[in-house]
Amino acid sequence: MFSIIPTVVILGILVLIWHHRKTRRIIPKQGAPFIISGLLILLIGYLLNFISLYFTNLGIPDIDPVQYTNSLGFLLLGVGTYRWIPAVTCLEEVEQFSQELVNSYSRLEAYNNKLKEERELSQSVSHTAHDAIISIDENGIISLWNNGATNIFGYKAIEIIGQPITKLIPEKYREQLLVGIKQVNDTGSSNIIGSVMEFEGLNKNGQLVPLEISIATWMQSGYRYYAAVMRNITERKESEKGNERIEQSRVAISSLLRISLESIPLEEQLEKALNVILSVPWLSLQSKGSIFLMDDETNELVLVVQSGLADHLLTACARLPMGYCLCGRAAQEKKLIYSNCLDHRHEVTFDGIQPHGHYCVPVMFQGKLLGVVNSYIPHGHERNPEETEFLQAMANTMAGLIERKRMEERLSHVAHHDSLTGLPNRLLFIEHLTKQVARASRDKTILAVLFMDLDRFKQVNDTMGHDIGDLLLIEVSARIKTCLRDSDMIARLGGDEFTISLPFIQTRDDAGLVAQKIITELGKPFFLKNHECNIGSSVGISILPTDGESPDELLKKADIAMYVVKKEGRNNFKFYTDEMVGEEKPEEKPEEKPEES
Repeated sequence: MFSIIPTVVILGILVLIWHHRKTRRIIPKQGAPFIISGLLILLIGYLLNFISLYFTNLGIPDIDPVQYTNSLGFLLLGVGTYRWIPAVTCLEEVEQFSQELVNSYSRLEAYNNKLKEERELSQSVSHTAHDAIISIDENGIISLWNNGATNIFGYKAIEIIGQPITKLIPEKYREQLLVGIKQVNDTGSSNIIGSVMEFEGLNKNGQLVPLEISIATWMQSGYRYYAAVMRNITERKESEKGNERIEQSRVAISSLLRISLESIPLEEQLEKALNVILSVPWLSLQSKGSIFLMDDETNELVLVVQSGLADHLLTACARLPMGYCLCGRAAQEKKLIYSNCLDHRHEVTFDGIQPHGHYCVPVMFQGKLLGVVNSYIPHGHERNPEETEFLQAMANTMAGLIERKRMEERLSHVAHHDSLTGLPNRLLFIEHLTKQVARASRDKTILAVLFMDLDRFKQVNDTMGHDIGDLLLIEVSARIKTCLRDSDMIARLGGDEFTISLPFIQTRDDAGLVAQKIITELGKPFFLKNHECNIGSSVGISILPTDGESPDELLKKADIAMYVVKKEGRNNFKFYTDEMVGEEKPEEKPEEKPEES
């Protein structure tokens, strides 16, 4: 019984050690071998003691092995215990440290994973951004390049990373950029940092790209880095240019409309209109051009106004037949003609002519050709739909200007001219005479006023009819014009009464010579529709300054002198004299008061 108990105890200790070794992962060198060996020797000793007792009972002599095994077993057990106890304590601390190390590693791995996710997110945002995101070092070498930068500049990251940033900057901006970088490197600040600027970049094809840029900077490991966010603003710039073109076009058309309202001759209006067209900033026009008007009688284009044309062209293009040269073709085809060089259609040429092109735009009003606007463009200039559309709009506006002016001229002609003979009427004659009187008074020159009445006109009217009377008045007007100078003016006051102004004559006798010439010319027979008409004329003359200094006074005294001629026998002329005072013309001349034709 005594032997069984130690044996069970020893086996229990061995099991415990084995279990402890599995759960704690005790390193074998830390005392366990000694303890196990000691326990095994003790066990062997007890087994040998048991066997010895068995053999003793059998009569075999007692060898007593326990005394040796016990001593050796307990020695080994003591040494193992001495080494095992501190080792277990140390291993627990190591295990605790290891656990903390594992926990720290897990936290570090989680942090690294988070950083990796953030980096991937940042790279994803950077590469999916439409804007260019570029990073450079303090020497201006590119270190970061996203897809947005590739889209703007055309370079792939593998092509551009490691290259100087100046590769993307036009020559005119490079020095400014390098100075800015140096300033930041030296001082840590610059006006380019944090501000939004506009400038032009240079893409892979060498084309300029309008950009909006914002620059940031930071320090890392003692080195300075820069990040630039660039946005392609080509569409915005095009929109701004488009709005600017619209505004400039609106101003030009408004100017043309204002010109059409000015009370100046048509030629002056067209000259101003041409200058407006040539001065529109966004048009690619040279500073020369011309405007032609259509002559319906000859079916030709007539050069009316021009700017910057060579003398050869002024002669060669004075009148252009339909279909001749580019302007004639535009008139004939009634459509815009474009040419970017001196081709076969450019029939007007001369030695030394410089290469150029044309926009020739017909001026149309309700389907009727009024003229052609001829503008010059640089040689090789590509046809621009915006330019052609604008020039056509200007030509249409000019057509309204021309037609308005011609309508004004027609209305003015009706208001100031006799509808039958086309001669100026009383209103226009008075206006013209007023100016001539003022000028003669200022220049101390002689001015004569003739008041003329036809003799026997009422008889022609009554016997041959009003149609013949009208033809007679027209023919009389034509014959009188042949007796006058260009500076003289004849007017029909009504019926068979005419007035004539003779400025810049040398003596009063010159007025008598003109009067006699008219009397002689009108004394010749008139042949009208197989009818022969014979009439005469009575003329009264007044002289400025002796007979008056106002148009009304001169007309009145010339009329009195004419009445005296009528009274004394007709078909003659007389100068007004003071003796004629009181010889007032009656309300109606006896047997001679003409009816309005």
